[in-house]
Amino acid sequence: MKTIITTILISILFVANLSKPCLAQQATSSTATTVSNTYSLSVVIHNVNNRTGKLYVGLANTPANFSGESLQRKVIDVPASGEITCVFEGLAPGKYAVRLFQDLNDNKKMDFSGQMPAEPFGFSNVAMLMGPPDFDQSAFDLNENKSIRIRMLEM
Repeated sequence: MKTIITTILISILFVANLSKPCLAQQATSSTATTVSNTYSLSVVIHNVNNRTGKLYVGLANTPANFSGESLQRKVIDVPASGEITCVFEGLAPGKYAVRLFQDLNDNKKMDFSGQMPAEPFGFSNVAMLMGPPDFDQSAFDLNENKSIRIRMLEM
């Protein structure tokens, strides 16, 4: 009788555990979820009139890193012709904004003439300026692989 009860209990435990994923399956599922929840952002920059220098492209996901140090930054040599594409990979879903400037004199910073930019610049979601945009004006939702276009502006 004791053997029959033990066999029944072991069978019940075995069947109950079949429905649960093992540790290796749990790790694989978690990893797959993490990988599928990241996206790429392609930034296509057009209206580049000056074909010299470098483009500094900054990606932000908060107002603080929109106005300060970018979340990610890329530096691109300006080609002789055509649109310029910059790609950010492995981004979590959320709100992002892009700001950029063209460094014409290779001093690695945006130059100003008084309070006005002296070098070409651009922002996501901004085609015309009525003062410097903030994060909310430039922000867009990233919840899939996305391509955005930014027009270079000159003062």
